[in-house]
Amino acid sequence: MNETPQPTPVNRLSNQLPPTGPQPYQPHVQYQTSGYTPYPAMAPLPPTPTIGQRLSAAAESGLIGRVLAGVGVAITLSGIVMLLVLAAQAGLLRPEVRVAGGGVLATALTALGIWIGRTPAKRPGAIAIVATGIAGLLFDVLATSAIYHWLPSAAALGIAGAIAGGGLYIAHRWESQTLGLMVSIPVLLLAPIVTQGIDETLVAFMIVYVAATTWIQVGRDWTAMFLVNAAAVIIPAGIYPQFAENPWVAASLALAGVAVLIGSSVFIARTSSNPELIALAAAIGALPLITSVTDLGAPAAALLASGAAVFSAAAFGTARTLGRDVRIMWLIPSGLLLLLAAGYAVDTAYRPSTILAAAVVLAGASFYARDLALPIRVIATVFGSIGILMLNAYGAAAQVFVPTLDERSTYASLLVGTVVGLITTALLTWSWATAFGTHALRITMAGGVTALWLITTGSLSVAHLITDDVDAAFRAGHAATTIIWGSVAVVALLKARRLAGSDRAVVLTAGLAVMTAAIGKLFLFDLAALDGVYRVIAFIVVGLMLLGLGVSYAQTLVASDDEPAHA
Repeated sequence: MNETPQPTPVNRLSNQLPPTGPQPYQPHVQYQTSGYTPYPAMAPLPPTPTIGQRLSAAAESGLIGRVLAGVGVAITLSGIVMLLVLAAQAGLLRPEVRVAGGGVLATALTALGIWIGRTPAKRPGAIAIVATGIAGLLFDVLATSAIYHWLPSAAALGIAGAIAGGGLYIAHRWESQTLGLMVSIPVLLLAPIVTQGIDETLVAFMIVYVAATTWIQVGRDWTAMFLVNAAAVIIPAGIYPQFAENPWVAASLALAGVAVLIGSSVFIARTSSNPELIALAAAIGALPLITSVTDLGAPAAALLASGAAVFSAAAFGTARTLGRDVRIMWLIPSGLLLLLAAGYAVDTAYRPSTILAAAVVLAGASFYARDLALPIRVIATVFGSIGILMLNAYGAAAQVFVPTLDERSTYASLLVGTVVGLITTALLTWSWATAFGTHALRITMAGGVTALWLITTGSLSVAHLITDDVDAAFRAGHAATTIIWGSVAVVALLKARRLAGSDRAVVLTAGLAVMTAAIGKLFLFDLAALDGVYRVIAFIVVGLMLLGLGVSYAQTLVASDDEPAHA
């Protein structure tokens, strides 16, 4: 018999248990929990370089060489100065030996530097040698005039200019601002030692040096050299007036410094990456001129006006080559110098009138100044404000309240100032209103109020000029003032009838305000201060004005009521 095979029993738990016996290796898997981000491993910090390594890097970059060369320039030039000055004070060596020795050493250094610098790779070191030689030659020439008086100042300055302009041709050819700085800085610091103080020779020497070295900076972006040269002019020229025996010499040198700085900045600013800084440095050159004319009196006005003309010429003459911001920086000192010139030009009594006259000129010029119209208009407004304030301070305002006069002025000077102030106000109002048409009416109202005040002070001055009776002039002037105020208010109110909208509101408000002021003055001041015929005239005239205005406005209302309504 065939037996049926029996099925093999299956252990169901064996599929759920881990197999026994050796198993193949499986790498360990690290499971990341939610929200956890492991930090990346930090790279090890580079080791801190030692002092020796830093010095080696500086040597390779040329820094150590430049530092050593700069120190060498300073020490060598100090030695040349000692040879020229200290040896002379101690009586060592003959003067001829000192000057010749310094000149030979400086010439040899210049020639050696030029020879070494033939190879571009060697020029960093050659620059320091050439700079030492050129500066030494300048000191040598300066000593022949300032210490030994062998050469007239003019001749020494001419030779120094030739050395500076020709010697620094190397800087121009090598395109090295460093060479120019290595000459300019020692000259600025050591030249006062050679001249044994700040005198006219030193100031003139610096001016000639800056003028002679301008051409090498043209076409280059050498802002640093111009700033050093500007300091070389401004600092001595600003200090020298404190020691000058002749103020005319100090003022003339300061004016020459202004001309040189402005002339050089006009050419250098064109290619500078910082033309505003160039213009600012040149503008600071006006300060020595201001401080040097304080003892000259009225003639100082001519020097100050000349300086203002130099700045103005630079501002307007460079419209096609320089930006507006640069030229504005020259307009500011021009305005300041012109303001001071107006103050020095006349005595105290007519000083406000002169300043106001300058404001008239500037206000007229603003119509033709193109892109500089706004700054000129601002300067003119400043002039006008200062002039009117000074006019009030000198007695124009005081005479409105008391029948006495400030001792700094006369009634004639006040009247002249009033007339010029009215012209200034009219031109400025016209200029501002033309430039800002949307605010023309408000600008006109502001100008009208200023003009009304000037007319008030002017009417009192006229009254005092007509009669010697102070009390009568005071009453007559105030009666005329009240009538003038009322007349202006009448004109404004009649004008308002022809306007519409916001313009009518502005004019109507201004007219009513002036009329209110006239009525208030009539009752609060004139009623007590005036007497007799002056009080009568003031009340009758103002009363008639009010009656006429009432009739005029009543007719306007009637006419408007009679107009037929439109459907």
